[in-house]
Amino acid sequence: MKSIPKILLVSCLCIFSYLASYSQRAHGHVHKRVNQPTKKVVVHKQGPKRTVIVKRSVYRPAKIVVYHPIWHPTHTFHRRWVFFPKYNFYWDNWRQGYYYLNGPTWIFSVNPPPVVVNVNLSKEKSYELNETEDDVDEIYSSNNEHQTTYPKEESKE
Repeated sequence: MKSIPKILLVSCLCIFSYLASYSQRAHGHVHKRVNQPTKKVVVHKQGPKRTVIVKRSVYRPAKIVVYHPIWHPTHTFHRRWVFFPKYNFYWDNWRQGYYYLNGPTWIFSVNPPPVVVNVNLSKEKSYELNETEDDVDEIYSSNNEHQTTYPKEESKE
């Protein structure tokens, strides 16, 4: 009689340990493990004049887009707008073009502004604007603020 409770106890322990190991292997329920490393996916997208690298971050679910503009292909930008305070114009990484003043109006062009035709822009001081301004299409409306925020410095040599 004493052996039956022992057999029941042992069999119950075996069943519970099997169920616990079964659920830990994600057979019963699908659980995302916290310490499990996620895969990094890197995709190269070729454009007519650019290469955009899109990769997934382990810490952030959104895509991280890396820009390499045609005037500085070895440098990496993460934001849409790049401002050149010395010449007062903007580079748009999304549209791959320049916004600059021509008289009283702002113009978009894929060609550089006339004042920087013979200038090496990769050596000029530039500022990547804030992430909050990525969705702003008319960035030149904040030009006075950008001119006071970002100082005009001499070129790097």
